[in-house]
Amino acid sequence: MTKAWALFGRQHRLAQRLRSVVRAGSLLGLWLALGSVAAQAAQHRHRHHHARHAHRALAQGPWVPFKAALLEDADTGTILYANNEHMTWPPASMAKMMLLLVAEDQIRSGRFSFNDPVRVSAVAAYTGGSRLGLHVGDVYPLGELMKAALIRSANDAAVAVAEKIAGSTQACVRLMNQRAQSLHMFHTFYGTVDGLPPTPGHDVDFTDAYDLAILAREIIYHTDLLKWSSQESADFDGALILRNTNHLIGRFDGCDGIKTGFTYHAGFNVTATAKRGDMRLIAVILGAPSNPERFRQAAHILEWGFQTYTVAEPVKRGQPLPVQVRVGSGFAVQPIAASGTRVLVPRDDLANINVQYQMPSSINSPVPAGTPLGSVVVRDGTRILGQVPALYPLGVDGAAVALPATSDLRFVSVAPLSGVGAPTTPSASARPIDGAVR
Repeated sequence: MTKAWALFGRQHRLAQRLRSVVRAGSLLGLWLALGSVAAQAAQHRHRHHHARHAHRALAQGPWVPFKAALLEDADTGTILYANNEHMTWPPASMAKMMLLLVAEDQIRSGRFSFNDPVRVSAVAAYTGGSRLGLHVGDVYPLGELMKAALIRSANDAAVAVAEKIAGSTQACVRLMNQRAQSLHMFHTFYGTVDGLPPTPGHDVDFTDAYDLAILAREIIYHTDLLKWSSQESADFDGALILRNTNHLIGRFDGCDGIKTGFTYHAGFNVTATAKRGDMRLIAVILGAPSNPERFRQAAHILEWGFQTYTVAEPVKRGQPLPVQVRVGSGFAVQPIAASGTRVLVPRDDLANINVQYQMPSSINSPVPAGTPLGSVVVRDGTRILGQVPALYPLGVDGAAVALPATSDLRFVSVAPLSGVGAPTTPSASARPIDGAVR
């Protein structure tokens, strides 16, 4: 343990030097405070996530019902709300998120398959905490045990998975820490495969809300785990029914993952994700005082995010741009966008978003189709939100698309962003968020 704490301390100090933190606020804090119960007040810190951040003001209430929280746009990594996002905290059973990511890595590499048989060892069968009640010598498909570890948070299934993919829980922990480092999760250290403290009240796994969001994005975009985490209940090898410990599933519109965690020291944690239309958000709540409160707060910040922000694609891949470039003295072409520009913007800031087309008014002679002629820039005032090349077009017969020559064109054309739909609201079938502790 001493070595583990020393390693964790070095990682923590290194991360503090590497990360630049942006402090910001938003009206979300007031919303959270209105629905909260007493918990320790905390200062929030708002930082760049992948060099992006959002500009929302936070009027922090006197109490917050959690120790740390974070909300981000999954596609861009833009942090929309953060409170103590770099405070180290036990993930509890959310350690299984990394276990299952490592298991998926092993399966994608071809070393294992979901159908591989796993024989339950004595170590797995006698694991405590939340469990299925597996027996020594039982044999189950690897995929079924992974599903049970994710949906039911079964510790005995998690240990069986770890022993199958790595030979032992100790070897699997090493793989988990290596994977965390590869994702630049500098505040994370795993001591177990399931998040269960070796002795009550003495957690040995540590992370923070920021790192958990990184892990959630990796799971969302590089695994198929959401096919399980999105189910309220699922069959386990025809033997029993797994009930999802994440009570946002089926109750919060668009929620399809990911994992809960609880220990005496950690309190009630959840890493949740929801998608509505083209927008996916990730919410992390750490240290909530009760089981219903963790889901209530996750739902609050997710709903706030969907109501406050929107996704727009002002330029689509292959779209002809509203500018012309003269080719020699004979004809003009209409450049096309090399790719789409997806931007996340506050709904009330749409009037400040502009699209600029930067390219010469003429070129001397034709060039091969696909040759960059300039760029399309999406701006929020002076801030660049996205930029893609503008390409020489291709006609249906393989020739350049020619337009009648016009008078000299301006080098930069500016158009405001518009046409974004109304806010998405929860479905009428949404149910109250409650249920038993897992």
